[in-house]
Amino acid sequence: MHRENALPSPDDVPAAVRRAYNRVVRPHLPEKIAVFNGVAVRRIPLLDLTDEFPAYEATLIDAVRSAVESGDDVVVVGGGWGVSSVVAARRAGPDGAVTAFEPARHRYRYVRETAALNGVDDRVAVRHALVGPGVKVDGDGSGAARLPPGDLPDCDVLVLDCEGAEADVLRHVDVEPRTIVVETHACFGTPEDATRDALDEQGYDVVERAADEPDRGIFVLTAE
Repeated sequence: MHRENALPSPDDVPAAVRRAYNRVVRPHLPEKIAVFNGVAVRRIPLLDLTDEFPAYEATLIDAVRSAVESGDDVVVVGGGWGVSSVVAARRAGPDGAVTAFEPARHRYRYVRETAALNGVDDRVAVRHALVGPGVKVDGDGSGAARLPPGDLPDCDVLVLDCEGAEADVLRHVDVEPRTIVVETHACFGTPEDATRDALDEQGYDVVERAADEPDRGIFVLTAE
């Protein structure tokens, strides 16, 4: 999980100035384009000094890069800022396709814009929809369609970054992708063991496990 540093280090700017900037000024600034793990995203306030984040969601993004092959159809549940969808689209190439589902209104707009900024909007379809129970929706989810996990489209790779809903989604999917990449969220009430059990019920074996934030129970599992 990534947190940007708004202003220079404490040695350069008094703490009171940084607090005033972060609370009063920063939320109202227009956004500029920054680079998150190689993907352009318009989401950094204009006066922030840092605009390159090469390690953003590195564990999940590395797993997506490894799992997706040329020509693949990819489904992403939890579009976020659109980074994983763009990475998947680049890996899938012009013969592949990505369908991303995002329930939060502002993030849905971000995923669409991020796909366009990176020139892959021709093969990234974004749906304003909540898949599964919606344990934690980061923002306003009003107006999002409700999609049962059993109605997810066929795909070669399924990517789940759905903030605690992952085990429930896995238990109810009908598709049989070649590979599933799933981020676990014990911090939102769904421990890794529950996700592993759900994968096992669907006939998948975990072939790779990488730690993201182990103290919060966030790991990325790749299953086949």
